[in-house]
Amino acid sequence: MAKALKTNQSLQWLNLYSNNIGREGTVAIAKALEKIQSLQGLNLSSNNIGPEGAAAIAKALETNQKLLWLDLPNNYNIGREQAINEALQRNRAFHVVRQWKD
Repeated sequence: MAKALKTNQSLQWLNLYSNNIGREGTVAIAKALEKIQSLQGLNLSSNNIGPEGAAAIAKALETNQKLLWLDLPNNYNIGREQAINEALQRNRAFHVVRQWKD
């Protein structure tokens, strides 16, 4: 799916809620986020994204200026909240961000 996202220029919303994509899937999605410019909303809640996945999302947010909405609740103990928050501060496009509970 991540490979298809890199070339898709029409997808606007992607809901991956509770798909257990884990760290590897999240890293792949993050790499796609660096390329896709049509995606406006992404739901990654309840996916066990892990610290590496969160770091990859933070990196992608530095270059992707089209994503407006990011949903991350119920991804526990990822330890990268600060990295994501810093990336969001640099990315002025965001309107809504829901983060996790500990």
